[in-house]
Amino acid sequence: MKLTRRTFFRNAAIGGAAAAITGDVALADAPLGQIPFAQANGQLPGRPELYALRDGEGEHHLIGGHVATLIARPQDTGGDCQAAVLTGSMEAGLPLHRHDETEEALYVMAGRLELHLDGKVHLLTAGDYAYVPAGTVHGYRMKSWRTRVLTWSIGSGLAGFYEALGAPFSRPVQPDAPDLTIGQDRLDAAAQVADVTWAGDLPAAEPVLVTERGVPGERRPYVLMEGEGERLVAADQLFSFLQTSASTDGSFFSVMTEGPAGHPIPWHYHKHHTENFFCLEGRMTLWVNGQELTLHPGDFCQVTAGTVHSYRLDTPYTKFFGWLVPAVFEPFFRYIGDPTDIHVFPVEPPAFRFDRVMAHMDELDLNVLVVHD
Repeated sequence: MKLTRRTFFRNAAIGGAAAAITGDVALADAPLGQIPFAQANGQLPGRPELYALRDGEGEHHLIGGHVATLIARPQDTGGDCQAAVLTGSMEAGLPLHRHDETEEALYVMAGRLELHLDGKVHLLTAGDYAYVPAGTVHGYRMKSWRTRVLTWSIGSGLAGFYEALGAPFSRPVQPDAPDLTIGQDRLDAAAQVADVTWAGDLPAAEPVLVTERGVPGERRPYVLMEGEGERLVAADQLFSFLQTSASTDGSFFSVMTEGPAGHPIPWHYHKHHTENFFCLEGRMTLWVNGQELTLHPGDFCQVTAGTVHSYRLDTPYTKFFGWLVPAVFEPFFRYIGDPTDIHVFPVEPPAFRFDRVMAHMDELDLNVLVVHD
């Protein structure tokens, strides 16, 4: 649904904390009447802009028994990142390799993944997370008949990586009789166009179930068990840092948001970072530049700098994941939330601490939209 500009601005000015704050309303210097709406036609835009994809949409490449569905390429993100959903069958994977200048992360959405990481072998199950800093030797094989992994890399070092490794494919699901082999010609082609050095086949090993609970305070490879991380509670929502700026030297951070059906957060925009929204469970409404989008599990939206946006959780249990590039917005979550040991949003929510955010507005990349008719 597209709102008129007058309705858009009127809605932005009413209710909640938004009415209490005077913000910068320059709308990223876009002239009034020229604010872009989200592209939502199932295609990657080919340039850095606001866009959304439904579950399974994107650019598909068949790679040795699994499919990489690209949901963001460097040309779509202005070189900020590349992201893909990997879907495959038992024993599909990639051999050992490293990226000398590119860091990446993985979040397992379904199934099981055997991850070889810096000499250790982990068994990741749904909800587990892994971080692979530049220079770390790693590889993986899928250990269930339908494994799904959300993965992203920072920067443009892996541009062309999946395209060179595989062939264009018609769907985001692997073939019913997949060929698990990846030819040496494909490996060589990927090494010529992307930041990858191959380091041999995956050794036979018995993977160890992930039980790690903490996010490190420095850049190093790590895995994290589902439901863990650094957790903060803010009113009726639970935020869990799976990655912090301290562990990426400020290049990005990642956060899980869980909560019940509720009210929209204030309209706002950012000047210096991009937010990537990926719905995992339930349903949420996202408003972007006056356009209303409903996100279901597997749906994705890139919210670029300068996009006026808000969201609302719509189901009794809603869960979405975000990675924010660069990591300049992490302090916001620390001001709005309080550290907690709970693993789900509270039955009796504490007070909403937007007062602390207001006290630190000058240090946050946050512009809350207020309009006076």
